[in-house]
Amino acid sequence: MKQERILPGSKPAYLYIRYSTPQQADGNSYERQTNPARKFIEEQGWTLAGELLDAGKSGFHGTNRKEGGALYEFEEKAKAGHFLNGAVLVVENIDRLTRQGARAALRLIWELNDWGVDVATLDDRRIYRLDDANDLANTVTGSLNGDRGKTESDRKRTYALSSWEAKYAAIEAGTTKAITKMVPAWLTVNRRKEFVVNERRKLVVREIFDWYNAGDGLHTIIRRLNDRKEPTFSGRDNAKGWSKSAVNHILSNRSVLGEFYTQNGKHIPTLYYPQIIDPETFKLAEAIRLTKTKIGVSSKYIGNNLFAGIARCEHCEGVMGFIRTGGNSTYVNKAGEKIVYDNPVKPYLICDNARRKNGCDNKLHLRYDTLESAVIERLLWATIQETTFDPKAEALKADMSAVEHRIEMNNMTIANIWESMEKVSSKSGAERAAKLEADNEGLLVELDILKKRLLVQTAQPSAFDDLEELRSVNAALNSEDRYTRVEARVRANAAFRRLIDSLTVSRDGSVALLVMDVAVWEFDRMGNVIGGQAL
Repeated sequence: MKQERILPGSKPAYLYIRYSTPQQADGNSYERQTNPARKFIEEQGWTLAGELLDAGKSGFHGTNRKEGGALYEFEEKAKAGHFLNGAVLVVENIDRLTRQGARAALRLIWELNDWGVDVATLDDRRIYRLDDANDLANTVTGSLNGDRGKTESDRKRTYALSSWEAKYAAIEAGTTKAITKMVPAWLTVNRRKEFVVNERRKLVVREIFDWYNAGDGLHTIIRRLNDRKEPTFSGRDNAKGWSKSAVNHILSNRSVLGEFYTQNGKHIPTLYYPQIIDPETFKLAEAIRLTKTKIGVSSKYIGNNLFAGIARCEHCEGVMGFIRTGGNSTYVNKAGEKIVYDNPVKPYLICDNARRKNGCDNKLHLRYDTLESAVIERLLWATIQETTFDPKAEALKADMSAVEHRIEMNNMTIANIWESMEKVSSKSGAERAAKLEADNEGLLVELDILKKRLLVQTAQPSAFDDLEELRSVNAALNSEDRYTRVEARVRANAAFRRLIDSLTVSRDGSVALLVMDVAVWEFDRMGNVIGGQAL
């Protein structure tokens, strides 16, 4: 911001200039906004205290009012009380401040007035003041100016996007002709604008999904592809092999289902591309991705801990970590002889917070193998009838309905407020509407979280299927073959995560196990059942 000296007794005026594209700097946009403004400031007896420039900042998208914008910095200073002794913000017209409609323009003017800043517009030579007798007329004029700016932006934006919108409409209507040569990596476009599937890459994509859904982690998949020197989809000779981001991109890319996303993120759920992955396979992979968490276990212990990401300390609610003691140790005696001791390996669960002295004193070392055997025995003993009814999914749907109802009621109230304000201007009404809109923003975030949780719940196998999966891998959990053992234990951990709602460990070594919100068992530190209710 360009600063100038303020004359004693004169009100400081700040000139705000904004244009949407950097290219406009090469035209007359800057001079058009600054030259008349300086003259206007001089006529009013104000002192030009500074110039605020937002070059290439969109008023339609509100980027000039976000962090990094000159207007954002000015608003922050105003909020902090920097202008309570009086100041003026001079703009060409209200459009320069915002093109997000009358409500946004009206709210911004009121807020600036509250913080001691008058707003002056050059196009109509009007000054918006908090104590102005013509406040109502000024407010209405500001609203109209704001709407005019938004209408103009809408017109320009619609014109610019019309070509793409026509292409998107053709896709929605069912066309399978390529609208661009930029297509998923497993496809190409021929001269007739038809999609051609690369069969080799199609096979690789299917392998990635099959491995992932079988329980293999991203690193295992990457190592497999790189070990066999599978060419990456980039097609570059200097590519450094497969990466985590490349595999993740494939697993999350709905193009494998044939679906299409526009440049602005709109989803068109139609078979546009050739489908190379069936919906159930994709849905399962999506559920696994959404439930993945970072466990923080050394790579050499991967697959050992079936309770990874599940077991918690009852006292601090922190993660119960997996450790092993024992193993071979070497001792050299005074004679220089090397003596090797083969100590039994003992695995334990211990509170990570207590181990790191991070606010927990639960220093219990719980024998891991004892707990694993006890939990597996209980789960394998349980019987569940196969059913399509899922109480967790129904509960999530009920929560979503409640949130949607609150949003609908807020929207009705907001509409009534603005309808009444068309007859009588009300600052308190606008503030109430703003609070309700902010409440809706939070509710929409909550609704999105509930939708994702419902997606996970409906995509994952049923409790019946998980118990069957556990029974099928049980014999391989302690296999001598490392690959077989790790694969079985990763699959068992995935089943555990879906079946077990909580597993907490107390100081005395007792363990409380809650399964599917309907069954609970309590074990002592020796793995004996000492209480609970079976399925």
